Amino acid sequence: MKFFILNLFLINIFYNFSLKSKNIFSVKLERKFLFVIFIFGFLVLFMTYRFSSKSYLDFLLSLASIVLLFSIISSPGIRADGFNIFMGSTTLIKFAPFDKVKSIKIDSSHNDKVILSLHVFNNSHKLTFDGKDKSKIESLTSDF
Repeated sequence: MKFFILNLFLINIFYNFSLKSKNIFSVKLERKFLFVIFIFGFLVLFMTYRFSSKSYLDFLLSLASIVLLFSIISSPGIRADGFNIFMGSTTLIKFAPFDKVKSIKIDSSHNDKVILSLHVFNNSHKLTFDGKDKSKIESLTSDF
């Protein structure tokens, strides 16, 4: 069973990172998310050491869960043909082509980041990007 779960984690990780590789602009990793990954990683590794059978497969599962969380947080972004977004109901990143996006609002009131609010698939999604890419992002999303 553990081997099956490890394979599912690895498939999700490779899928998310394959979508991330197609990004023109990837989301900005904020400190609060990196802190969450650090705390999650520490707790998972501690619990694996303390409560598991201490097999290699247990530690591989715990490391895969940490990398999976990182892939979920870091993979959203803007592609040439649409957006990669995290839907929240699955561990897989979803591709949203430009023709499915109903509206885009750009909040650039912050100097160090640009926040895009997307309305796609009947939900709202927020993506945060680095402020240095503001003009490029605005020109790419100017059709909306």
